[in-house]
Amino acid sequence: MPDALATAVTNTSPNSSVNVQTGRLSKPWFVSNDGLSFIAVWESGTLNGIYGGHKVIEGFILMAYRDNVGIPTVGCGHRILPSDHINVGDTISLERARNLKKKAIEQVEKRLNSDIKVPLYQYEYDALVSIVYNCGAGDGAKEIIKKINSEHYKEMPDYILHYRVGTNKGVGNRRVAESRLFKSGVYDASH
Repeated sequence: MPDALATAVTNTSPNSSVNVQTGRLSKPWFVSNDGLSFIAVWESGTLNGIYGGHKVIEGFILMAYRDNVGIPTVGCGHRILPSDHINVGDTISLERARNLKKKAIEQVEKRLNSDIKVPLYQYEYDALVSIVYNCGAGDGAKEIIKKINSEHYKEMPDYILHYRVGTNKGVGNRRVAESRLFKSGVYDASH
């Protein structure tokens, strides 16, 4: 049974009314700045500085590298495609990195706004954006969208903990943070 958004008591006075509101938002949703920073830290390790031997600027690694499973990556976790014409070791501009992330976020938001049918708090939405950004807006999003549409909000944090983790410890740690964000609104992306 779905969680109730509010409870109501019948008032017998014909001259009274009670407004009931929820903090959960209707569409269209947009990821918050806190959500974007949360994603950047999980994708690049930090917002600025050095992480894993890579220089990070505004949450972007501008020199193409192989991630922890060997996938050519650049920017904010962007998986390099042949059409990108980027090779491992190449450096891209900060503007190009921003555009790659913007395009990926737009795809994620389009999918979530199209397929989620229930209201969400901003931090719940931001947690879902982080998960789908990490897993992909295609098949990677299908099961998490199905689960949230079941309206079992209280079950979501436990579900998120195990969502598409596999044997990757880094993804497991990320899911812990995303689960906490979904449940409590705490934007803590520390590793």
